[in-house]
Amino acid sequence: MNTQLKTIFVFVFLFLVCTIRGTAQNFSIDYPSYQYRNSDALEISRIVRNDTATILYMDAYSRPNYWIRLASGLSLHGNQTGKNYPIIRSQGFELDKEVYMPASGNVTFSLQFAPLAPQEKMIDFIEGANKGDFQIKSISLNEQEKKGKIHCHISGKVIDSPQSSRLVLMKAHKNPSSSPWLSIPIRNGEFQYDFYADHEEVYEVFIWNDMLTGSWLPSLFFAENGPVSFTLYPASTRKPGLVSTSNPLTCELQQLESERKAKFNFDSLYAQMNKLYEENRFESEALQTLWKKIEQVKDNNEERNNIYRERDRLEESGEAYTEEGKALLAKIKQLNEEMNQWTIKHIKQNPSLPGLYVLTSKTEMARKGEDVTPFLNAYQETFASLYPEHPYGQQMQMLIKNGQPEIGKPYVDFSAPDLNGNKVQISKYIQGKVALIDLWASWCGPCRVNSKQVIPIYEKYKNKGFTVIGVAREQGSDARMKEAIKKDGYPWLNLIELNDTNQIWTKYRIPNAAGGTFLVNAEGIILAINPTVEEIESILQKELLTP
Repeated sequence: MNTQLKTIFVFVFLFLVCTIRGTAQNFSIDYPSYQYRNSDALEISRIVRNDTATILYMDAYSRPNYWIRLASGLSLHGNQTGKNYPIIRSQGFELDKEVYMPASGNVTFSLQFAPLAPQEKMIDFIEGANKGDFQIKSISLNEQEKKGKIHCHISGKVIDSPQSSRLVLMKAHKNPSSSPWLSIPIRNGEFQYDFYADHEEVYEVFIWNDMLTGSWLPSLFFAENGPVSFTLYPASTRKPGLVSTSNPLTCELQQLESERKAKFNFDSLYAQMNKLYEENRFESEALQTLWKKIEQVKDNNEERNNIYRERDRLEESGEAYTEEGKALLAKIKQLNEEMNQWTIKHIKQNPSLPGLYVLTSKTEMARKGEDVTPFLNAYQETFASLYPEHPYGQQMQMLIKNGQPEIGKPYVDFSAPDLNGNKVQISKYIQGKVALIDLWASWCGPCRVNSKQVIPIYEKYKNKGFTVIGVAREQGSDARMKEAIKKDGYPWLNLIELNDTNQIWTKYRIPNAAGGTFLVNAEGIILAINPTVEEIESILQKELLTP
């Protein structure tokens, strides 16, 4: 081989070696998956990893004019090597300072850390060891780990809301306070996201900034292979979002909803309701008086709870509305029943996954006292054999098995972990006792007021055959639950329902409620639902003290 050929060979060899080494050490991953985080205020949109640095492109979110602080001692921790990788610099976010959020509630920035060892496949983002320090654990550096069987490309724009900074993406009709959700950043009014899922289920997207106000407009779509585009409006405009796609399941769901709206138009009835409401002719004087009282005691959770209980009593007794209001509500109820009958007939004649979704959502989201038997029957008659393994089919089977929790019927048994990770089956824990099953959440003020009011009752009767078992509905971590227990002083066992893993709230037919209480006797029969402390003590005296 001559000298010139040798030189070329060596050059090509070195180029290939450098390319291979560069490929192994230089890559980026968008929206990396993780297993745990203690706050939704920080999001990682991209990780860039090379031989000289590890760069995290991040977003901080909070309410406008609220601040977020990041300590300069933060680092990355390698799960494979155990090494810590210190921060080198921050760009766009001043460390050790209170950074106030702008009108968008969002600050975009990047953090540069020391380069990771080649063998690192998973890392932790650790701000520090202090209580409340940000943590994002088990962040995957493997692009493949976040992929599912279904790939849906999401894109779109937000109209008339320049301050909107991100979208919430989650399963339809779930509670974002307790169920996991994904964050999609909005850049200059537009967004794009590659969404992966394992099952064809219905999801919803809505503007995160609207969620801060307590009112948002979800836009629904099926997770299925193919692109879907959205045009979204802030909730204040009352404009529904537009969903554009050629994906068959989403199109079928849209067609079903379009036909239902054409046949059953509620607009005129709701317009009448708004008119009556504006003229103070819809709600009774008693109910209007309660609303005024709520404003007067807005900082007193105990008084607010009492007012809400009185509101419930007015609703149940028929005293909450005027005669005009009652007549209008009766018309709405009648039209809704007619729509349900048409819906059941239509989806039984045209059985499909969108039809099963409608049955499942109608059953799960039924109002108090609403008869869901027609939906359950339709499932058993038409859909049970078609989709036995689909999550919606399994959901319907669970709802049929457990039934509707009612006074005089058995409570629904379940298992959940305690704060040490030990699984507890409540039937074994409360066996042979009168028990209060207290479903609550750290973020639910009324729930915690109710729970604190039970403490004296518990102390008085705990040695006489009465017990309480609490279950906290939390999202992301147990940190807020632990703080609430410590602050409120609950002396009984508390379990955790993290990210709705065990579907306990769905089993008790309160999927979007923060909590509820169920008093059961020693035989496991429900004695009362959401009783007051006075009602609990009255029942305990009869159950435990009466010969």
